[in-house]
Amino acid sequence: MIPLFKSHFSVGRSILTLDKILDIVDINSLKEVVLVEDSFYGFRTFNKALLEKGVRLVFGLRVPVLYENSEEEKPSKLIFFAKNNNGIKRVKDLYTEANTSESKSVVMKNYSKDYFSDIRIAVPFYDSYICNNLFYFGMSQMDLTGLDHVYFIEDNNHPFDFQIKKAIDDLGVETQEAKSIFYKNKDDFHAFQMYKAVCNRRQGKSPTFSNPNLNHFCSDEFCWESYKDATV
Repeated sequence: MIPLFKSHFSVGRSILTLDKILDIVDINSLKEVVLVEDSFYGFRTFNKALLEKGVRLVFGLRVPVLYENSEEEKPSKLIFFAKNNNGIKRVKDLYTEANTSESKSVVMKNYSKDYFSDIRIAVPFYDSYICNNLFYFGMSQMDLTGLDHVYFIEDNNHPFDFQIKKAIDDLGVETQEAKSIFYKNKDDFHAFQMYKAVCNRRQGKSPTFSNPNLNHFCSDEFCWESYKDATV
């Protein structure tokens, strides 16, 4: 099972700071960290800190994508992992498109398959086109045929997990067990809950512990403690 760390640089998603991740690295003698971010803001900081410890950083960028940008199509997410320096350059270009284009997404059909030769693509367990089509009335498309890709499988004791897993199993695709880690221990859940609620705050809807304004936010398993328990 691969632990997928999400740091505080992923705004609105995590309360994991660099210090907390380094603490997990030291206590558990990790030799590799897989960091999945929504931006490049933390890449240099984490890369430098982990290099000093002799720990390999595997950096993935989670980006909104469309298949062909039709009017009916709903964006979903893919994670792009660079295999080498050329892959890093291309992932940066994809990030630029996602933040500057009119659709605010990478349109996959605009790129040749050769463009992704230095990139490993992962379909996240949540926020993918599969989730969109299961729970948001469809409208997401994707075709990764001919590309180096894998589907992440997670089990976080969430009510939707079994439905997503079944839909992926029915595809008969290559999968990899993974674990999204937003905080260190289960006891940090309430702090994470309020952090995310504040980041997602809307006008006139101030979050509280009893009403944090977070749909489907019902599991405390997105943490390092749960990952450790599952791998013992």
